[in-house]
Amino acid sequence: MSRQADAARSGGWYHGWNIVAALVLSQIAANGLAINSMSLFLDKWAKDLNSPISQLLLAMLPLALVASLAAPLVGVLADKYPARWLLGIGLAGITVFCLAVSAINATWQLWVLYGAIFPISLCLCTSVTANAVVSRWFVRRVGLALGLTAFGVGLAGAILSPIIAAAMPAIGWRGVWLAGGLMIGFVVLPLVVWVVRDRPCERDGFLYLTGAETRRLHHGHGAGGDLRWLDIARRKNFWLIVACFLPMLALYGGIQQNLAPIAASHGFAPETAGLLLSIFSVSHVVSTVLMGMASDRFGNRLPLAGLSAGAAAGGILVGYGGSLPVLIAGVFLIGVSGGIWTLLPAAMGAEFGADRVGRAFGALMIFIPINAVAPSGIAKIQEATGSYGPALVGLGVICLIGGGLVLLMRERRGGSATTAEIEAAVEEAVRPAVQGM
Repeated sequence: MSRQADAARSGGWYHGWNIVAALVLSQIAANGLAINSMSLFLDKWAKDLNSPISQLLLAMLPLALVASLAAPLVGVLADKYPARWLLGIGLAGITVFCLAVSAINATWQLWVLYGAIFPISLCLCTSVTANAVVSRWFVRRVGLALGLTAFGVGLAGAILSPIIAAAMPAIGWRGVWLAGGLMIGFVVLPLVVWVVRDRPCERDGFLYLTGAETRRLHHGHGAGGDLRWLDIARRKNFWLIVACFLPMLALYGGIQQNLAPIAASHGFAPETAGLLLSIFSVSHVVSTVLMGMASDRFGNRLPLAGLSAGAAAGGILVGYGGSLPVLIAGVFLIGVSGGIWTLLPAAMGAEFGADRVGRAFGALMIFIPINAVAPSGIAKIQEATGSYGPALVGLGVICLIGGGLVLLMRERRGGSATTAEIEAAVEEAVRPAVQGM
């Protein structure tokens, strides 16, 4: 091959990994305070806003309702329009949201902010847009790339939860939200917009693309628009994935938002709750990478079933375990189920194609409201029965059923590019430059 072809093939450091890092940062900014660390604010909000925790957690319902409507639309936009525009608008909205939360003085204001500004901004700058971009930059090792991208969801809790727990006594919860908003607006937003590009070009190299994918990328935008909602609804695999991920998401979100009150119910201090949230998030982070590697090697069906079984076991341990080691084990297992955020876009890409991930993944998000009541419902059952056990065990059983159903899924597995395909793609990409010399 020519010297130019060799250079394009090797490409040095692949810019796709820089984009993955920027998307991680965007997801940390979007999820860190409002979702990952929300549990740490509940006691303070309950006192300052004079509201029970179950009512505060109802903020998750308008969030889920609006996000479920916005996500499909954002998925369409993510397949058609520059990702940096969507990410920038989303991060700007998150900035406004954080600054506004720092000034609330009534529960209804929290509900409005979680139901109006936050959900649309969240959809724009997190997984719907991120998964669509990554699927365009990677074919080989796409599972790993998606897994690393999902780092942001768990890493936010692993990093921020202990810091927030330690800082809140000094600067108060309002100071935490104010500082977070300023950091997102003046640091994260400009950096993400600067790094992200929509798709690779010749100078990026093609080591993570197949020949067919490289040729498609250089003939304009993808064909995401030819996938209709009815086409998605007709796929049996889509519904099997829905049956698997909904109960897992309910259990994950229910534990995440109630973890501090759960720890308090066992007599543990707020610092212990911060530790548990950190463990929860670390296990999520580890799982996203492992699930990405598992997806590349084994497909998505078996990993999805395994996560369902682990989440069910975790629900039982957290529901009825009294000692700290048992609680840690349960929290760890449920945190591991966060790896589903790697498997979902990977499964959508395998089923519908890389250029349709935004629309297909957005369609999955329509069902989030079914689980939006889970955190508040778990808290309500605890207030009525005095125990978190019944709700958590019930969700665990449904997780097992979902895991069994997903084993019926028949996957479309794509192989890695051969050396001949890669060399042919590189030759085609560099030919104009060679001819012009």
